[in-house]
Amino acid sequence: MLNDVEFICRGGFGSEAEIDVELRRSFPGIGGNIRTYQALPVAFRKEFSKSMNIGHKLFLKHTIIKKLEDYFFKKGLYQYAHITRPLGSSEVGYIYEWAFGSDVFPWYYTDEEGDSVPVELDDWRNFVEAFSEAGIDLQKDCTDPDNGRVSQNIIHQFPFGASFSQPKLNRLWKRIDFGDKSVVINYDRFLSYVDRNEVDMRENLRVGRYDMIKLACKYLMYGEQMDPRELGELTVLVRDYRLSTLSHLNTRGVEGAREVKLL
Repeated sequence: MLNDVEFICRGGFGSEAEIDVELRRSFPGIGGNIRTYQALPVAFRKEFSKSMNIGHKLFLKHTIIKKLEDYFFKKGLYQYAHITRPLGSSEVGYIYEWAFGSDVFPWYYTDEEGDSVPVELDDWRNFVEAFSEAGIDLQKDCTDPDNGRVSQNIIHQFPFGASFSQPKLNRLWKRIDFGDKSVVINYDRFLSYVDRNEVDMRENLRVGRYDMIKLACKYLMYGEQMDPRELGELTVLVRDYRLSTLSHLNTRGVEGAREVKLL
C-alpha cells in the first residue's frame, strides 16, 4: 500500500524556503486533513521564516492569486491557466500542485547581426497586466539577478522552442514562488478591485469563493486580530475550496475514483 506521503526529491532551495517534491495522499491544512484515493505530485514549500502560521498565510496568499486567475480565465483575459493549485498547509509551510518543466529560458536572443531580440512568452503580457490592475505584481522576480537575459520562477514545459528567427514561446508555463520577496500584494488596491467587481466576480466564481477571497485578504492584513466569527467562516470556506480542488485532482485520469475524505 502506498504511503500517505512519499518523498521523491529536493525540488529547489532559495533564500526564503526549500521545496520537496512528494507523492502525497494526505493533505493537512485549514479546515482539517484531507485524504485522497490517488497520490498526487506536489511541492511542499518549507519556510525558513519562524513567523507564526507562515505556512497557512502563504497558502491563503496563493489561494487569493489562484481564485483571481479563475476569474480572469472565465473573463477570457488570457487563454491558459498559469497558477498552480494550492492544496494544504501547516504552521511551517504549504503544499501546492507540482509544475513540470524548467524555469530557465532566455528572455532575449542575439541575432546574426549581434542585436538582442526579445522573446515573446505567449499570454505573459495579458497575465501580468490583469494581476497588476488588481494590485498584484507577478512580473517581479522573474529574471535571474545574475543574468538579466534568463528567466526564473516561470516553469515552462517546453522552454527551448524559441530561437532568434522565431522568438516566441507557447503558453504552456506556470508562475511559481509566491513568497514575500517574490510577490507583493497591495491589499488596499486589491480590496478596491474586488469591491468594484463584486457582482461580476460572484457571477463567474463558485458560491462562497468571493467571500473566501475577501476574508483571506482580511486575515493576511490583520492576522489573529480578525473577528473570530469571520475567522470561523474563513475556515469553513477554505475547507470547501480544498475539498473541491482535491476532488478534481483526485479523479483526473482515474475512472471511478473514490471521493476524498475529510478527517
